Amino acid sequence: MWRILLPCVALLIAPDAVRAAPPVLAPVFTDSMVLQRDVPVPVWGAADAGTAVTVTFDDQRKQTKADAKGKWSVTFEAMKADATPRELKVVAGGNTRTVRDVLVGEVWIAAGQSNMEWPLASEAHAKAELPTADHPKFRLLNLNYAGQNYFAKPFGRDVLKRLTPDEFYQGTWQPCSPKSAKDFSAVGYYFGKELHQSLKVPVGIIHLAVGGSPTEAWIRRETMAGDKELASLLKDNWLENESQEPWCRQRGRENLAIALKDKSERANDAAGPNHPFKPGFLWNAGIARLTPFAIRGVIWYQGESNSLELRRVQQHDRLFPLLVADWRKHWGVGEFPFLCCQLSSIGTEKGYKAQHWPEFRNGQRRMLAEIPNTGMTVTSDLGHPTDVHPRNKKEVGHRLALWALARTYDQKIVYSGPLAKSVRRDGSALIVTFDHTDGGLKTSNGKPVDGFEIAGADGKFQPAEVAIGKDVVTMTSKFIAEPVSARYGWQPYSTGNLTNGASLPASTFMLTLPRK
Repeated sequence: MWRILLPCVALLIAPDAVRAAPPVLAPVFTDSMVLQRDVPVPVWGAADAGTAVTVTFDDQRKQTKADAKGKWSVTFEAMKADATPRELKVVAGGNTRTVRDVLVGEVWIAAGQSNMEWPLASEAHAKAELPTADHPKFRLLNLNYAGQNYFAKPFGRDVLKRLTPDEFYQGTWQPCSPKSAKDFSAVGYYFGKELHQSLKVPVGIIHLAVGGSPTEAWIRRETMAGDKELASLLKDNWLENESQEPWCRQRGRENLAIALKDKSERANDAAGPNHPFKPGFLWNAGIARLTPFAIRGVIWYQGESNSLELRRVQQHDRLFPLLVADWRKHWGVGEFPFLCCQLSSIGTEKGYKAQHWPEFRNGQRRMLAEIPNTGMTVTSDLGHPTDVHPRNKKEVGHRLALWALARTYDQKIVYSGPLAKSVRRDGSALIVTFDHTDGGLKTSNGKPVDGFEIAGADGKFQPAEVAIGKDVVTMTSKFIAEPVSARYGWQPYSTGNLTNGASLPASTFMLTLPRK
């Protein structure tokens, strides 16, 4: 269970004596886990108040005492990667708790919404991949959650009872096998597998994505309350708060239909009934219970629920940097890598509200340069015109792994597609210069470059005539004598086909000349 349970009933061993309760470890510590290499490793849990606690792993032995509330913690010195299974032991009050088959390697968190949650069994390459998904030194912690796969249906009473931070997530570490991998995040699986095979060390991925979850569900309420522009998200009952995304509120009311009729069936506070879309809930239920577990970094695929309205896209420009900063603050280990997936592509013809996806992708591109030690993999070329869940997660995981291998593990590889850096005007032409043009600028399909537009001072964009060079794109239009703005991939379902020599796609962008 994803919670700490401290036994409250003592075992009588004599008329006037009681045995101390067995020690409890934080729920992230289970058999078959991976500890992060090369950094101090906190271990924590609970025992009877005042009890001496001894924790051992390999040749390290740490001693402490449970405080007045029964909490204890120790920190092991940094360890090298080790694929030899070992035991982590906690002794308190004459009782021992043992965690077996523990490895030391690389640990990453995979979080976000449904495109991160999407299981390997439903991925495009699953038929070939699953039978071979036997990697015993690659470990998976798949945190299943209350209400998973309910979608618009009312939660049953068994689910409603689990809508508390202590009960919401459940799961234990498992070695990667066809059985454990099939329901695991496909993106997380492919990312972790590539790191495991490239680095040749144990790798552990902790997956806790929740389909449909908005960014604000993953941030501490106290943090948002301190931001004047975001504090409105916390006003009163979240289900009645018009600052919230209407779709999230609708889904909340659908899921909580039974609880809204019977108050005894719901867990709630002044902010309204608990639900994974409630601001701050996934922080409390998931992230707060992982800190300060030692990790290398985070992979993040989220944004669809924050892109349905222009105001929400603009709001995300404040939410996402706040999320990254707050997670790093509470882990307390510096600016660990935070690698995100840019929104892919989808059309609006079938009613999906993706008209603001170009703005959202452009915001993600800008934040890449503004937030330290972040990465962004472009997925617009992998989208589907009518499905918000494109199936090729293998390529998404691979592109995330390229960022990690290059930026975190210092491998000399090409890891990003072209990123627009600057724009200038030369006569009637706009010239955009790109970073990450390894091997020169090309097109993905061998056809003329597509997806570029320019506009004059009136802001009316026209398709551009394009010439590509090694690291520049030159754009003109017979309709615009003095262009001031350039953009690329500015459709919900992008037709852009610009890549570098490594076939990694260019990001959506919009650039405007500075005003004189």
